[in-house]
Amino acid sequence: MYSTMLYTMSKSAEKQRVTYRLDPELAAALRLLPNQTAFVERSLRESLGQLCPLCHGSGEAAGVHLMVSNLKRNPAGPLDRASAAGLRALVRLGRQLLATELALEPCDEGTELAFRLEREDTVLLVGRIARGSSNLELH
Repeated sequence: MYSTMLYTMSKSAEKQRVTYRLDPELAAALRLLPNQTAFVERSLRESLGQLCPLCHGSGEAAGVHLMVSNLKRNPAGPLDRASAAGLRALVRLGRQLLATELALEPCDEGTELAFRLEREDTVLLVGRIARGSSNLELH
C-alpha cells in the first residue's frame, strides 16, 4: 500500500517542491487545514528553531516592550557616567533582541550592577556592569 503523498508548493520560484510520506490519518488531518503549505512551513521552522518566539514568523512583534526594573531602589546610589553608558548600550541591545525584561540589582557592595536580560521565559544574557566602566561582563 502506498503512503499518502503531500506536495508543498511554494509561492516563489526560488522555493522548491518537497514530497512527504505520511500516515493516512495524519495526511487526512492535514488536508482539513485551510493552508497546508503555511502550516507545514511554520511547523518545520518551529522544529528547526528558526521561528521567532514573539512574532511566530509574521515579522511583526506588536506590543513587545522592554521592562527595566526600578533603578531608584538601587541602594548603591546613582550610576556614574561610564556605567550609565553601559546600561544604555544594554537597553539598546535588549530592544534589538526583542527582550521583554531587564532585571537589575546591585552586587559586590555596590561596585557592580548585575543584570539579567530575558524574553518571556527565556534568559538571553546574564552579567554585570562595573562602576567606572561601560563594558559589560557576561556570565
